[in-house]
Amino acid sequence: MNEFIGMKLETSQNEVGVIQSSFGTSGKFKVHFPAGTCVKDGDAIYLRFKRFMNDPNKVMHQDLVLPDRVEGTRVEGMGKKEKGKKKNKNDAATAAAAGAPTRDVKAGEIASFKKDLLENGKPSTAIITGFFTPEENIREKVGMTVVVIQTKEEGKIAGPFGKAGKCKVVFDSGVTAPVGAKVHLILS
Repeated sequence: MNEFIGMKLETSQNEVGVIQSSFGTSGKFKVHFPAGTCVKDGDAIYLRFKRFMNDPNKVMHQDLVLPDRVEGTRVEGMGKKEKGKKKNKNDAATAAAAGAPTRDVKAGEIASFKKDLLENGKPSTAIITGFFTPEENIREKVGMTVVVIQTKEEGKIAGPFGKAGKCKVVFDSGVTAPVGAKVHLILS
């Protein structure tokens, strides 16, 4: 992949971008379009180059020129979160009332339950996803409080579950919320 980094690509709408780096292990790559693009997932992009037979270096030559960078160009509908947008106090109060996380919590959801049931018939352990990345050490977070938004039930992190960033949460009196219910990890 290294021989293609820095090469220019062209879309069917004649927009020009440059390959920045590889992405993952399946042959994907990142492309930067300085003037923006309207290309969508699944649209064709073209790598056009020339190689000359008698070239001793066997180098790929391109005639494409990158356009100048255009400030403020953005592709709409990509589902990216807005970063750095300031909220006023009314927005924070509305979000807290609606059960949305504030800066003192992390949001997640119940992925599944362990099969061990309490005497009251409720599962005592839930598997939660969304709190941590695979790189984080969940063992350092053992004992932190988790609250189910829908039922207000509280539990404590018991440890990691697998290697994908999921964690086990133990609820002393069991949990009645269904799979997919939203939960908050209390950070403060």
